[in-house]
Amino acid sequence: MQTQCFFTTGAALPKSFRLSLVVACLALSQPLQAAASAEEPTIEPALESNIERLSVQGKKLDSDTEPTAATVQLLSVAGLLNDPLSAVFSLPGVVYADGDYGGAPAVRGSSPGDNAFLIDGLPAGYLFHIFGNSILNENLLQDFQLHPAAFGAEYGNATGGVFAAKLRNPRQQDIGGIADLSFMQSGLLIEGAVTETQAFYTSYRQSNLQYFFKKGDELDDDVTLYQPPTSSDYQARYLWQPNEQHQFTLTAAGARDEARANIAKNAEQGRTDPDTIGDAYIHTRFDSQLAQYQYQLPGVYQLQLSLQQLDDQQQTGFGAGQFIRYQDKTRTVQLLNQWQYHLDHQLHFGVETQQRQLDYRFDVVPYYCTDHQPDCFAQRGERIQDFGDINYRSDSVFVTEKWQLSPAWNWQLGVRLEQQDYQQRVLPQGEKQRLVLPRSQLSFAATDQLELLLKAGRYSRFGDIDSVLPKTGNPELLQPKADHLAFGANYQLNNHWSLSAETYLKKLSRLPLALTEQDADQAKHYSNDTSGKAYGVELLLRKTPESKTAGDFDGWASLSWSKADRTDERRQITTEYYLDTPLIANLVLNYQLSERWKLGGRLTVRSGAKYSAIVGSKPNPYNPGYRVAVYGEHNAETLPLYHRLDLQADYDSTLFGLPATYSYAILNVLNRRNISGYYLMAGKEDQAQSYQIQADENIGIFPSIGIKVKF
Repeated sequence: MQTQCFFTTGAALPKSFRLSLVVACLALSQPLQAAASAEEPTIEPALESNIERLSVQGKKLDSDTEPTAATVQLLSVAGLLNDPLSAVFSLPGVVYADGDYGGAPAVRGSSPGDNAFLIDGLPAGYLFHIFGNSILNENLLQDFQLHPAAFGAEYGNATGGVFAAKLRNPRQQDIGGIADLSFMQSGLLIEGAVTETQAFYTSYRQSNLQYFFKKGDELDDDVTLYQPPTSSDYQARYLWQPNEQHQFTLTAAGARDEARANIAKNAEQGRTDPDTIGDAYIHTRFDSQLAQYQYQLPGVYQLQLSLQQLDDQQQTGFGAGQFIRYQDKTRTVQLLNQWQYHLDHQLHFGVETQQRQLDYRFDVVPYYCTDHQPDCFAQRGERIQDFGDINYRSDSVFVTEKWQLSPAWNWQLGVRLEQQDYQQRVLPQGEKQRLVLPRSQLSFAATDQLELLLKAGRYSRFGDIDSVLPKTGNPELLQPKADHLAFGANYQLNNHWSLSAETYLKKLSRLPLALTEQDADQAKHYSNDTSGKAYGVELLLRKTPESKTAGDFDGWASLSWSKADRTDERRQITTEYYLDTPLIANLVLNYQLSERWKLGGRLTVRSGAKYSAIVGSKPNPYNPGYRVAVYGEHNAETLPLYHRLDLQADYDSTLFGLPATYSYAILNVLNRRNISGYYLMAGKEDQAQSYQIQADENIGIFPSIGIKVKF
């Protein structure tokens, strides 16, 4: 489950509070984000351009013990200190939804909540810590893929993109490991063989930021730190492969984030929004256990059976006793099959069932609002309390036929069937929601180097939980839907250079609309009366590494153009979406200076996001003596141009006779204070202007040093 904000206040949060705590968006966090999808046993490397041929490959014990070439390249992006998931922000069409640190990824005009986040084909609790670094040890990642649009029938519960991470298998080696240390975090990995057919690894990492603060530190004007922000994560896997046809794995993974501070009345946030005065805290964690069995008859058949238990918990609090607590338990059974029943035909099919139990309790002042409302403060409700225990089930089946029509033509035709009984469980007259989601892909190998692709599909996902809970939302809401269409071309210039282009169209429907006093059914809080669309074109030029010799280089350059909007179907008003970012350019380069030194750089330049300008202020009707912002035309203004340059140097050496790599990075070398929004801030008593508009700036230049030692 990806942690996100809801019940947000009308004013944007000041950078000083958000970054010092990142107390999960003022501890206003969404308690449930359903993201369940399937991942097929055989996966193509991300970012690679290859012309598909039908085949089912057999695997040996060490076949998935090393990362793919594309993943290795993602690991080397400058400024990320080997964090591959953060590298997705350097790919075309991906932007931060809320600043450089702690912001969730948004893909091709969709919201972050439209994405699915998977580990080994099954839902992850969340993939990013509250400071933006990922929860996965980079030394354990075998493959990472981003499917930005028109993905296959094996993926469900997503209308935006699919982020699919795959952990590698333990290596057959003497027991050893890797220790790493940086400003951000430290970690330890132990790995090795138990017998000739069994191996294991275990990894634990913990943040180091808490060592730079202590209890009672004043982070900003009258913001006192009670508990330094800390995060940790772990992964462990045990593998048994008795022969080349059978494989059993047991995997455990989890993460934890927590922080606590006090906002005084005279703090920036307290002067602006008195509802936030008091203690603010977040404690969030997830733990998952996964058992998988794989059977393979080389060249003919593959089977994968997965059993997962996921426990996701969160406690957040703020202001005068407001809080949100929940525990979300999910049990998933998934069966995937791949059958080469004819030389030119391959059948992929799978089934999945999920049983979810959500226990929740909250005491909040709600804001009935979406990410496409000009003024959330106008949607404020009276303080409410509630608790409950909701059990519901979702089931899905998919079938995909891959047909080699000719040596040049390949056609994939699939369908996904989904149903869930949430409404049946919470409404007296509720019924199951059932969906039929067709998918198709046609590829043409025009030459040995050029491949053309046409993809289309229909998609859906479970709605945001705050919009469908009985007391904070409308349980009658239907699931949002999306239709994707994409046309692309991949051209392999030579063994190391490739060029790809893709144009896409996304049509979104049944999105939630927050109801206002102008609506006769305002008491329902939300309806399915928002639609939207996103379209654009992307170019990607990629160079893979040739060798680890001086003078070799690799990387990629990408350019994206896009448009995104949302329409209020009740009033027939169309406005640009706040994540509408027309132009995005990325340049990633790695240069092998010598046998030991490797240099890297990453440059991102993009248009500013849309926002609604603050044109004035008015009295706060709920808190006399305070004022709130008055906004102009919805998303009519554009933030300043965004650009950021990161540099990194890696040096291979030894430490106490052990192989070691030293990393030196400078983030935001140009010290660009990129602006992610504006907010209304009350001045101090001695200031002539009682209220002023402040820019919410991202972090400036930031150096970092890291070391990784193998033993």
